[in-house]
Amino acid sequence: MTKLIAISGALRKASHTTALLRTLAKTAPDGVEIEVANVVDVPVYNQDLDVEPNPASVETLRAQVNAADGIIIASPEYNYAMPGSTKNIIDWLSRPYGKAALVGKPVLIITTSPGSTGGVRAQSQIRGTLAAIGAHPLGGAEVVIAGIDKKFVDGDFADETNLKFIQSSLDRLLAEIKIRS
Repeated sequence: MTKLIAISGALRKASHTTALLRTLAKTAPDGVEIEVANVVDVPVYNQDLDVEPNPASVETLRAQVNAADGIIIASPEYNYAMPGSTKNIIDWLSRPYGKAALVGKPVLIITTSPGSTGGVRAQSQIRGTLAAIGAHPLGGAEVVIAGIDKKFVDGDFADETNLKFIQSSLDRLLAEIKIRS
């Protein structure tokens, strides 16, 4: 069984980005488990808090990422950038130095927006930040979901074209995990 942890950079209860990840978890291919992490209680990164014992939400998230074979980070784009919540999660997962949970992990990045660009600017920022800390953002075609707010039916992401594209990206992530293991 391949274990993927899906992390949403959106904290809103009715987040479309998080709902997309829940849809992916429900429709994961055979032999793949996708667990959507709960990051709502992760505090703003402060090195004064990054001491043993860490906040419980941080300990849980780090343990989930450490136990995972690969990561999916899905983020909205706010004001032409990755939101602070996404950067904050990456900051917590980039520590402690030398033992960071994200180091060496293959990561599929998905960005979303109700606008027409699908979060492409945030995608670039997330990719650069992950590469800088030693994670392995998946190369190739980027997953950007434009008009996400119009792509749900009964709470599930229902855009078949995008779901097929995400599945092909998940296949690339699984191949990358296999190569790295």
